[in-house]
Parts: sequence; C-alpha cells; structure tokens
Amino acid sequence: MPESRALFGVNGLLESDSHIEERFSWDSGSVLMRTQGSESSCSRSFFRDDIAIGIIVFEDPGSDVRWHLDGRVVLDKTWTPSTPSHDMVVLPPGCELQAKCRGAGQGLWLFIDPDSFSENKQVKKFAERTTVDHSWSKDRLAWTVISEIRKECLAGFPRGPIFLENASTVFFAQLAYLFGEATQRFDSPRALSGSKLQMVIDYFESNLHRNVTLSELSALVALTPRYFCAAFKEAVGRPPHQFQIERRVERAKVLLLDPELSLANVALMVGFSSQSHLNDYFRRITGVTPAKYRAETLPRKDFTKPNGRDSFSEFKR
Repeated sequence: MPESRALFGVNGLLESDSHIEERFSWDSGSVLMRTQGSESSCSRSFFRDDIAIGIIVFEDPGSDVRWHLDGRVVLDKTWTPSTPSHDMVVLPPGCELQAKCRGAGQGLWLFIDPDSFSENKQVKKFAERTTVDHSWSKDRLAWTVISEIRKECLAGFPRGPIFLENASTVFFAQLAYLFGEATQRFDSPRALSGSKLQMVIDYFESNLHRNVTLSELSALVALTPRYFCAAFKEAVGRPPHQFQIERRVERAKVLLLDPELSLANVALMVGFSSQSHLNDYFRRITGVTPAKYRAETLPRKDFTKPNGRDSFSEFKR
C-alpha cells in the first residue's frame, strides 16, 4: 500500500525476506500487489488525490487486517478457515486510509485518475463515495478481470500499460454497475415474484446435492449476484444460503424414512459434506438429531435389518 503517488515512479519488483511487492505505473494510474509471509506485517497511512481500490486477494488463517478510513474502522477481521476473503474498499479522492495487516496474505491496490471517468456520469457518481464490500468477487466479470490483473503482476507485467489501463477501467466500471445506480433495477419483492421466484426455487430443489453459486442463480433471472441476494431475501424472507440449508434438511427428513440409507449417505445426498454437518444443521433447525428423528418417526419394526439384527442402536448414535 503506497504512501504517495511517488512510490510508483519506478516500475518493477521490490523483494525482501518477509514480503514481495510488484508495482507498475501508467499515465492514468498504477497498480501494487503485496505478498507477505506469516511473520510479516505492514502498517501504512496515506492521503491520495486519485481513486484507490484495495482488495484482499487471500489471507491465511490467523492473519488479520484493519482498515481505518478518516479515523473510523471500516474493516477489522482475523481470518479462520471458514472466513470469506476478498474484502474490498473503494476510496474517493481526498480520503485518508490507515491500514495494518499481519500474517500471510496478498493484497492488490489499484489507483486510477478520476479524470478517466469524467464523461461517464454513473461511474463518476460512484467514484464520489466510499464503498466497503466482500461480495464483489461473486460477480464473474469483476473476478475475472482482477484475476487477470493479479496474473499480470505475478508474471512481471508482460502485457504492459495498455492492458492494465483497460483492465482497471473495465473493473471500476463494473463496480459502478454492481454498486451504483443499478440498484434501482428493482424496488420491491416483485423483482422475484411469480414464475421467476419459482424458477429459482425449482433450481434449488434440483441441485440440493451440490453447492450452487450465486452466479448460477442470478443468471436465471438476469440479475447480478448482489441484487439477486437482496431481491431473494425480500421475496422469501431469508438469504439464499439459509434457504438452501432449510431445503436440504427438509429433503433429509424424507430420506430418513428409508431405513436402508445410512446417515452418512443421507448427508451426501442432500449436499452436506459429512454426517456431522448434517447433524449440526438438522439439530439447529428441528431441535433433534437425524438419528433421533428417524427413531421417532419410523415404526419400530423398520429398525430390523434383513439379517435379523436390530439396528436401533445405530440410529441413536
């Protein structure tokens, strides 16, 4: 993370024992990617007159990042194996950011001249406010562009300033589309009512055995992932991931009526990675374990296996 534009006067690689920084400048902007090890830390404060976009590409468990914008905390996170990464901050000109990071991880910063978007009113308006978000990576175009910029940094910038300038412009324009005035495309639960909502629900039901992505679901109804989530929650009353878990548990209830299916097989058939995950979510939603539900639901005679051995004890585990 640069302290001033002058840091980008020389393009190339800066390497130390604890971190590596790849940096490149062009006429209307610059890029910096920092990769650091588990014993490394970074603390910087800077005030800029351009648009700054900071992205956490990845963080190892135990690493932490804190961002303070104009004196207030906008991100304070310590990563665990289940913590999503890809947090992003978009800073308009004139903001002061204090950033601290500790532990292994990688961050990417883009700096863009605001005059590059002077003729695009939507993008210009978006550039005038601060945005902090972690869902942007669900958008396929945004993620693809950043992945290519990251590859460019790692490869030593073989495609040069033309590629970086165009890629950065496309990325920022896509952010403006995702988080800007595009939110006006729906203003009520009717955005996912009737046939569209049923289409999404049917898709969930047909794919409970696997993890569907927001990109898949939003493509069904021609919304971006971000706005699909908001519209779905308005229409159904809960976010997509919670709805999927609830439907998995309901499907598991039906499968548990078949005494020939083991609990582990039931878990896999409804998309849970293990029997323990099924147990956790099933108990959380129904108040009982799958084994107890099965034992209380099936007639007593169904607990006898074909070989004559009573299997009631198995279901009690």
